[in-house]
Parts: sequence; structure tokens; C-alpha cells
Amino acid sequence: MATTTDWKSIRGFNYQPSYASGGLEIWLRFDAACVARELERGVRYFPNMNAIRLWLAWDAWQRHPRRFGEYFEEALRIADSFKLRVMPVLFNRWHDHTQDYGGIYIDHFYPRASWVQSADTFGAYLTDVVGTHADDPRVIAWDLCNEPFSYGAPQAELGEIARAEFAWLEGTAKRCRELGAEAPITIGIHPGHGRAGLEQVEPLCDVLSIHPYWTRHSPEHPKEGYEALLDDYVDVAAKAGKPLVATETTWGSQDDDVRVEIIRYTLTQLKAREIGWFAYILHHSLIPDAHRSAYGPLSAPGNLAYIEADGALRRGHGVYNEF
Repeated sequence: MATTTDWKSIRGFNYQPSYASGGLEIWLRFDAACVARELERGVRYFPNMNAIRLWLAWDAWQRHPRRFGEYFEEALRIADSFKLRVMPVLFNRWHDHTQDYGGIYIDHFYPRASWVQSADTFGAYLTDVVGTHADDPRVIAWDLCNEPFSYGAPQAELGEIARAEFAWLEGTAKRCRELGAEAPITIGIHPGHGRAGLEQVEPLCDVLSIHPYWTRHSPEHPKEGYEALLDDYVDVAAKAGKPLVATETTWGSQDDDVRVEIIRYTLTQLKAREIGWFAYILHHSLIPDAHRSAYGPLSAPGNLAYIEADGALRRGHGVYNEF
């Protein structure tokens, strides 16, 4: 039986294992010992840490369903051993030209766009993952998709595509509920979509998920605009009568001092509004923007990791514990 969550008290992190550069690689080469070692560092450096947001990979499941199921169960077991509840992210729609993570593309949901689709493209995956863990108390929520509607043009210019994406999310939410999912359903929206983005997915969600990144100067982000955005999010949640949580937050930087400034300001604003959070990202990783420049390309956020490649706490990043 899923347990009730006090969302304003969430002090979590997104977690991507250090050994891989994308979702497919993480779940095809799952390394339980590495995951246990890195989560142990997390709870040691951040004693109030109580949850992780863990991105899955549908394409890895597609290649080895049984093995994927075993790996997912092992990940849940390891997290539970550290008293961490898990928000699995079923699909990813965030992509980047610098270093792509993988996941779902327009071909997967736009009708007849490609032969990658079938009559029920994702049904077996959802049955295997969500159905098997429908009443699993280790699951704090099911995040249907990370940052859907991530387009390079306004949605108004991509009407049919946007409608198809919403229909896909709507069908996914319906399927998860039919499978008996007891943990709440959510969708992590892109920060660029603002209030309208949260209102768009609100009817599909039990919990509302935002990605409130204050980007400081990469790009320029006035504090008054950031704070107004948070107030808009709070207002949407209050009117919907639904909990609100930041499932990604704390923009990065290659400069440790700048990063600490970003963390302190961001978490101050979230806590003031009683918004719990999953900071991005717990540990050095080869995935996009989770490492020093020596380990691979970086885009606008720079380095988002809180723990270094050698397992040391990044300088100044214990500031997280002030909140």
C-alpha cells in the first residue's frame, strides 16, 4: 500500500549513476555496487535526504524486459536500504544538441510519423514496470514524462504535434491508473512553459511537478521574474487543490562559488513557499551537465553535480543542509 507523502518536506535529489552517459547505457549496464556506493555518499553528506527521482529507460526495457525488471527492483531495494523513496521517471522528452540523454521523440507518439510505433507501443512496458509495482510503498510517485512539449518553436506553431503529445500523456496516465497505480501520478514540466505549462498538464496529475531553475546569468534571470513564476505555480496548485513539488531545481555552474549562490537563493525561495524539492543532481555522472569539463561536453547549466567524481562533497555544497 502506497503511503501518504508530505510533499513540502521532500528533501530529495535526482540521481543518475556515474558510470553511464545516457538512459540506455545506465539500464543495460546496471551496476548495483556503484548505485549503492553513490547513494550511501548521498545520505552521508545530506542527512535529511529522503527521496530520489530516478530516470528509467523504455528502450533498455525493450531490449531486455526481464533483466530490466530485475535491475529496477534492485534499484528500489538499494534506495529503500537507505530509507529513500523513489520517484521513477517512465519517459524522457528533454533532448539537447550538446549531449543527448535519449528517450522519447516525436516519432514515438505522432500518429503514423514512423514505423517505430505499434498498436500499443508502450503498453507492455507500463504493465511490466507500473503494474508490477502498482502498490509498492517504495514508490513515492510515478513521473510519466520528464519535460514533455520540449520544442524549438511555440506550441501554437506545432498544433497537431502538441495535441498528439498530450493525447499520448493522457493515454499513459489512464493506463497507469488502470494498472492500479496507488502512488500519485505527476509530469515534470519544462520551466520555460511557465504557468501555462503547469495548467496544461494539471488535469492529468495528482501531484504537480515543476522545474524551477533560477539560471542567474546563464541565461540572465532577474530574481523578480523567478519569484513571480514560483508564485504563479503556487497559485495554480492552490486553485487545483493539489500538492506541488519541484522535481528538478538548482541550476549549475562550473564555478563552485556561483553554484553555491544559486543553491542558496533557490532553496530559500522554495522553502519560503513550502515547496519541497528534488535537487539536480546528486552525484557526478557522465550524463549531460553532471560533471567537470574534463569528463565531457557541457551546455548552459555547466556542472550540476553535488558530489565529485572521486566521491568528495563538492566545495560549499553542504549549503543544501541549511534548508
